[in-house]
Amino acid sequence: MFPLEPHSIATLIGSLLYLAAGLFTLRHFRHRRQVRLMLLAYLGLAFTACVLELVLHTARPNHELVYRTNHYWLVLSIFLYMELTWQVLLVRPRKELRILWLAWLALFTIVDLNLLGISESTYRALNFSQPSFTGAALAVGWLGFTWYLFYLALKALRKPYEPVTRNRGYYWVLALIFIASSDFLFLFDFLTLGHILRWPGVLFTATVVLREFMPDTRVAERIALNYLVMTTLTAIVLIVGLLVTPPLFDAVQVNYNAALAGMVVAIFLAALLSPLWVFSQKIVQRIVPPTQYDTSLVLREYSQSLSNILEPDLLASAAVGLVRDAIEIERGYLFLVDSELDEGRQIYRLRPSKGIGETLPIAGVLAPDSPIAAYLRKQHKPLRQAELEINPLFQSAPKHECKWFASLGAEVYMPIYTKDDWMGLIALGPKTSGTPYLDEDLALLATLADQTAVALQNARLVESLMRLNNDFRRAYAAMEQANSHLKRANQQLQNLDRTKSDFINIASHELRTPLTIMRGYNELLLEDQALNGNAAQAKLIKGIYTGITRLNEIINSMLDMASIDTRTFELRVEMVSIFQVIQTVLTGLSGPLKERNLNLDSENLSDLPQIEGDAEALRKVFYHVIINAVKFTPDGGSITISGVPVSQGQLGLAEGGVEIIVADRGIGINPEYIELIFTKFYQTGELALHSSGRTKFKGAGPGLGLAIAKGIVEAHRGKIWAVSPGYDEARCPGSEFHIILPLHFPKNG
Repeated sequence: MFPLEPHSIATLIGSLLYLAAGLFTLRHFRHRRQVRLMLLAYLGLAFTACVLELVLHTARPNHELVYRTNHYWLVLSIFLYMELTWQVLLVRPRKELRILWLAWLALFTIVDLNLLGISESTYRALNFSQPSFTGAALAVGWLGFTWYLFYLALKALRKPYEPVTRNRGYYWVLALIFIASSDFLFLFDFLTLGHILRWPGVLFTATVVLREFMPDTRVAERIALNYLVMTTLTAIVLIVGLLVTPPLFDAVQVNYNAALAGMVVAIFLAALLSPLWVFSQKIVQRIVPPTQYDTSLVLREYSQSLSNILEPDLLASAAVGLVRDAIEIERGYLFLVDSELDEGRQIYRLRPSKGIGETLPIAGVLAPDSPIAAYLRKQHKPLRQAELEINPLFQSAPKHECKWFASLGAEVYMPIYTKDDWMGLIALGPKTSGTPYLDEDLALLATLADQTAVALQNARLVESLMRLNNDFRRAYAAMEQANSHLKRANQQLQNLDRTKSDFINIASHELRTPLTIMRGYNELLLEDQALNGNAAQAKLIKGIYTGITRLNEIINSMLDMASIDTRTFELRVEMVSIFQVIQTVLTGLSGPLKERNLNLDSENLSDLPQIEGDAEALRKVFYHVIINAVKFTPDGGSITISGVPVSQGQLGLAEGGVEIIVADRGIGINPEYIELIFTKFYQTGELALHSSGRTKFKGAGPGLGLAIAKGIVEAHRGKIWAVSPGYDEARCPGSEFHIILPLHFPKNG
């Protein structure tokens, strides 16, 4: 049956405590597996030792096996704790110590278990309970290794760690003190008290291993002193109350009940509890000063200072400056996070803004798949520099990222978010006091980061608006400049066009007078029978007449073009027969058609209805179109002129109209030039290759005919266009010219 005695109860509680700690370690085994595996081995050994001790003590109370169990546990636990110290404090023990520990274990086992075959009488004389070789080996080995554990811990504390790592060392030293005290009691067989002292030692050890960050020792000191002072004051009041109450009752000669007296003292203590707690806090604050800033005041000043700043650099200086004044830091920076494309891959560029420090750090570059970037982007909580160095989560981080963070000399990084957008990062250096960042500091920084996010978002919005405004101003100025240039260019074009038109108009009128005179004299020469009797002279006179006629046509065309350009072309609207107009044109071209052996057919022209228009102007239209077909159709080719009526609503004609199609089997038109042929002075092909005759194949001209035709058709509110499969002098694909004229001339213009 399980004995209910202090030793058994302490052993049972210890076994349950170590089992719970082991299960908790297994549950949080993902990170830092090596050190946590070592902790699990230590807890497993402690649990096994407690269970063996409990079983042996229950079966054979006060037997030497109970003590031997604890002694072997002591030897093994020192080795495991040495390995744990190395893993936690990052101080490597000498390799020789492991060999020395093995030698110590072997020596103690040989002597303790009498493996050398010493006689029973001799062995009893060397009983462990007496000063003996066994006890000395155990004590000397324990003392040496325990001293070395303290040496490693103090050596780690002297290293230039940041405050967070150094703070973990303080807790480790505290755990080591409890462990060493427990081992000392085990060494001298004070098992119950040894178990009790080992509990806090093991708990401290597991906490340091499993937690990345331990509370500041100053906080722990403050809490401990609060309870100590409060307990002391309460005890003083209780003792004074118990000492003073009986004499008071005796003095007044009143019989009193002890329970009643205790109740009075309890009520008195309850009444003094609150004042005593306030008094104890004042005493503790003088011994261990608390944080020197008022959180509510810092938040109010921070919010008021940042609310009116709309420039990112000034915002950075103000934000970091306020944090420095509140927490008293050596340096600090605000980084603005920009998502960019670099050589086709997405990156985060941490652009430093103005901060507090000797020099402004260089910009950092983080890959989106980096564990550091993933943490800062998703975790809305601070990241410590110590965590970057010891947390296995960041072991796969690129080396250049780790080096960049280390170069900042910061201890805490606080990401800044707006919703899910990572906007910035606050990097804070060590405190001037050398103390680590407390939980209350981090809570304050988290709140300040939220306020910074709002201010930074407003600053970015204002910056974006200013940038857009500047872009708009530049674009508007560029548009105004371009518009000014366009106006000047347009004015120049108008002036050139006006000058050209004036030149054409003046030149045409000036040329017409001498041409009229020349034509008159030429007609007299044609009527002179004496001159015509000579064949050579008659040919010369006829050639002069042909040239004068051709020159007169060109001048008339130039005048028509000028009047079209200046919108002074006047139409004499009357009822016009398209059939008669085209027949008049064909009659005038009968000679060239016969000369070129061109076959010209007309279809359905006589069936076309009359339209409202200018007959003379329309004659010019069809003359120029048919002449164009004649010039670009080879000798012996064919030309067809057809017409169809257009019903109401078709082809955009509300009241109907007529469509005339002039089709030829000529060389065709390049699709690239299909629109250019209707512009002024446009010549197809190379002008040097053209003939000089008006109706010759590919005959040259001023390039005004189709432009005049287009202008006259559009003046009648009609349409003209050309269709051709392409240009080919060998196959002659031909072309078609379509002319649409409305039945009625618009009365409004």
